[in-house]
Amino acid sequence: MYLKIRDRLGYMSNTSSNFEMAGVLLGKEVRKRKTPQEKIAIIQQTMEPGMTVSHVARLHGIQPSLLFKWKKQYQ
Repeated sequence: MYLKIRDRLGYMSNTSSNFEMAGVLLGKEVRKRKTPQEKIAIIQQTMEPGMTVSHVARLHGIQPSLLFKWKKQYQ
């Protein structure tokens, strides 16, 4: 896999790497799949008083649109 990476001066360079190394270089975490039980627990948090979908999504590191999709499938 080739990545285009900017150095400190803004110059682009090609770097070959695997996905794990790309995560280290770019500072991104490797995505973790949520189990059905985890999804249900997250959905139930959105139903608590004062909790919004956006806030719960932020707490769990997921996009609000994904959480809305899970809620729709759950109902």
